[in-house]
Parts: sequence; C-alpha cells; structure tokens
Amino acid sequence: MLYSSSDFKFGSDVIIERLFRHIKERIIMKIIVTLALFMSTFGVAFLSNAQESRLSSIDVNNPIYSIRAYTPGSKSSLKFGAQSLKVDYEIWGSLLKKNVSTTGKVNYKGFQDDIKKFNEFLRILSNTRIDHTWTKSDKLSYWINVYNAFTVKLIVNNYPVSSIKNIQGPWKQKFFTINGEPMSLGEIEHGILRKMGDPRIHFAINCASASCPRIIQIPYTSKNLERLLDQQTTEFINDPFYNTITDYTANVSKLFDWYKKDFKEKSGSVISFINQYSKVNINNQKEKGYKSYDWSLNAAK
Repeated sequence: MLYSSSDFKFGSDVIIERLFRHIKERIIMKIIVTLALFMSTFGVAFLSNAQESRLSSIDVNNPIYSIRAYTPGSKSSLKFGAQSLKVDYEIWGSLLKKNVSTTGKVNYKGFQDDIKKFNEFLRILSNTRIDHTWTKSDKLSYWINVYNAFTVKLIVNNYPVSSIKNIQGPWKQKFFTINGEPMSLGEIEHGILRKMGDPRIHFAINCASASCPRIIQIPYTSKNLERLLDQQTTEFINDPFYNTITDYTANVSKLFDWYKKDFKEKSGSVISFINQYSKVNINNQKEKGYKSYDWSLNAAK
C-alpha cells in the first residue's frame, strides 16, 4: 500500500488550506484595487474643489486678478488659456451705451455697479491672442478698445478721483495682462498703437480727461474702424472746445504738439494734417498757439 488513510487526510487539508489562501489573496487584491480607485477619484475631486475654492476667493474688484481668465482643466499651452478667435465686443457695446453719454461723459459709478459684467469683458480682452488671421483693422480696433476699456478700469479701481493724474503712474502701471503678459496703458499707446502708423488713433483713444477726445458709445471693429476714425478726427478738429480755428485765430489742442511726429510722418506737417479735416484751414492766421489741457475727469455729473 503506497498511502495510508492518514496520509490522504493530510493531503486534503493542504489542498483546502491552499484554496482558502488563494481566495483570501484575491479578495484582498480586489479590496486594494477598489481602495486605490476610490482614493484616486477622491483626490481629483479634492484638488478640483480646492482649485474652485481658491478661484472663488479672488476679489473680482482686484485690478489684476479680476482680469485674468482661468479655466480649470484647460490644456492650453498659453499662460491663461488665450484664444486666437476674433473678439466679440457685445458686452463692451452694452456697457458703453449704458454708461457713456452722447457727449462722451462717463458714468464711472455705473461701471462699478456693473463690475462683474465689465470684468467679464476685460477677461475676454486679456485672454485674446492675435494670430496671422487678423487684419490690420482687426488689430487696430482691438488695441483701441483695449486702451479705452482699461483706462475706464483704472479710474474705476481708484474712483472717486478728480483726475487721472492724481493716480500714481497711470500710464506706467502694469495693472492688466494681455495673453498673460503684464502691460500698461503707455505700452499700448506708444509701443503698439502709434507704431501702426495711423495718427487718427489719437482721436479714438481716451485718457479719461475733459480735453481728451471723447469716448464714444460703440466699440471699434474692423468693419466700422475707417468710418469712425475719420468721424472722430473730423469732430475733434472742428469742435471749438478742443480747437479754435477761425480766419483770425488758430489755437489747437496740445495733442498736436505732443504727437507732432506722428502727424508729420503721415501728412508732412501738423498743419497739413489738420487742414485735411478742418472746415477752416490754417494758413496765415495772426494768432496761433496751443490750448491749455484740462485734465479734470470726464465724469458724468
């Protein structure tokens, strides 16, 4: 006899023990996998909630953070998820119509009351990336709107204030971003707009002051840009508040002194540029000079 009954009993116990051990190991493995999946899901949810909590804690009135566009989960390679699509100026148009008078007076308190809507538009501007599909008119209108919108934002951030010059370094402050890059109003005007070679921009951008060309109730777009630039230039030059041009007197805005280089490059001389739009040409007037510049805020009373 090769095996006794005791030997067989011993073998059966070993088999059962191994079977139970195998089952136990599989159960433990399933528990470990389940726990791992649970922890992974919980971790993602926790991070997402923490991220959303951080975003919700940002002060929408903050002059920097309120204009940065942030999209949780965005895979864009650009800093703040910048987009190259053409800008929709609908929000800006509605804000201008509501808070700017036909004479260019601005209700800055109204912009404060609409701060969430205003910041939404500023985020659109801040989050925009210009690419090869943009025409010169697209770019010019965009940068004019950027300058005007962030000038209003600067005043809103410091309101009430009696003059933009009462704000420390108003044109040097890098208080907003474009495509993730901190920028100032001065950089927009001198580093971008003036270099585009159209001096009529000086009658489209507004410096929040009484002697500045008025801000209008509609946004600049590639479609209306040429018409509006001509319209704004003509109206400014022929408005006696900004320029007094008669057969006897030619007292013009200091803009023609500060930016004479731009007008000369376009038309040969400042006078030649003015005469393209003026109802009364500057020629041999006995009194010639520049008007004093009124830096008081262009606020609605």
